[in-house]
Amino acid sequence: MRVIQAILVLALFGGWAASGRAAELVVIASDDPSVALGTKIDGSKPIAIAAGASLVLVSSTGRTIKLAGPYSGMPDPSAAGGDDGLVDSLSQLIKEEGGSSTTLAVFRGGLGKTPIGRPDIWGVDIAREGSYCLRPDRPAMLWWYAARPGAVVKLSDDEDGSGGARIRWPQSKKYTPWPDTLALSDGATYVARFRSGDTGTPLKAVLMPALDTDAHRAAWMAGHGCTQQALRVLDAMGQDEL
Repeated sequence: MRVIQAILVLALFGGWAASGRAAELVVIASDDPSVALGTKIDGSKPIAIAAGASLVLVSSTGRTIKLAGPYSGMPDPSAAGGDDGLVDSLSQLIKEEGGSSTTLAVFRGGLGKTPIGRPDIWGVDIAREGSYCLRPDRPAMLWWYAARPGAVVKLSDDEDGSGGARIRWPQSKKYTPWPDTLALSDGATYVARFRSGDTGTPLKAVLMPALDTDAHRAAWMAGHGCTQQALRVLDAMGQDEL
């Protein structure tokens, strides 16, 4: 894990320059068994997609390109003008952590209707231990897939749970805003407790900088410990659900 994080960070902030070659693309969604997720494609070379198949690609600028068969042509003939490191980063992330479309899709199970603002992706999943990267342009949200209406959740930034905030979960919602009474700090670890005596679920908050595209956000997330969240962003991009 440390190796991939180091590679992703270098790719994003090490200034990997375009080499003058045609812009590369990376496959983030595919229902063509001959094209694996994470495959890099030269945008200036023609590709063929059979009827009924489709691909979703991301360019070095973070642009999403959707192709549906029957298709034959160059997916992106423009000269390289973005950051080739972005394509390399996403390709490596998918190949090493995503594995397959099935692995990516596991995060989508049971969601039903897409939540407004995607708090299931951009927020903190209080029932799943881990790091969560939060956007600066959206309010911080708490997400709970198995939410019990009226249940009380204790969220604190101390080990014994003596401080923090008590949250009564709203009716008919799987998400709720981060409590105003609990300061949100970059790099801080919080603990969610669902009942008395619960040892709690540790949740690390990582505050993201302003980034141009969801592709850039996914790469940044993966480089800062939010790997599973990054895969969910890519999956949602491939499904056109962001």
